[in-house]
Amino acid sequence: MTTILLVEDEAALAELITDELTASGYNIVYASNGKEALKKLQDTEPDCIICDRVMPVMTGFEFIELLRSVYPQYETVPFIFLTALADPRDEQAVKAFKPAAYLGKPVDFDVLHETLKRVLNI
Repeated sequence: MTTILLVEDEAALAELITDELTASGYNIVYASNGKEALKKLQDTEPDCIICDRVMPVMTGFEFIELLRSVYPQYETVPFIFLTALADPRDEQAVKAFKPAAYLGKPVDFDVLHETLKRVLNI
């Protein structure tokens, strides 16, 4: 089963995404911010990470920066940003960390499913 680490501070949205992806056969591990996500990585080896961009405690930008620089074993794990930040400059700011995708909110589940299929080679 494909495991996805979902990092999202909005609990209602996280539940909606979890329900949608679980119904599609994915195993979802949830974290409410980047710091919590780092802890989850001690017990989980995700096939993909879906991460909000703006969160308290540790932002998605801080999380991917730390993940890519300190944990080289996760360098090839697809990382999908899911964010309400629609500014192209923001997307450009994270390109150095090579995210697999940069998707906007509100979540378009058709786009999310297609993106997951693409980045996971399904």
